[in-house]
Amino acid sequence: MNIAVCVKRIPKTAEADIFIEKDATDIKKDHLVFTLNDWDGYAVREAARLKEEYGVHGDSLHRWAGRV
Repeated sequence: MNIAVCVKRIPKTAEADIFIEKDATDIKKDHLVFTLNDWDGYAVREAARLKEEYGVHGDSLHRWAGRV
């Protein structure tokens, strides 16, 4: 069995100052701290558990700030 876990990083915005880009299409990301969202973290841990328990092959697919 093969498992693929798709994950996306998200900015921690709770305590951050958010600034809008000049073209008003996005937020400025250069000063933000990024992390996995909670649900993606659960999926990665579950895939690791399945890999250990059943010996399945697992990969994660990442999308980091416009890069695949």
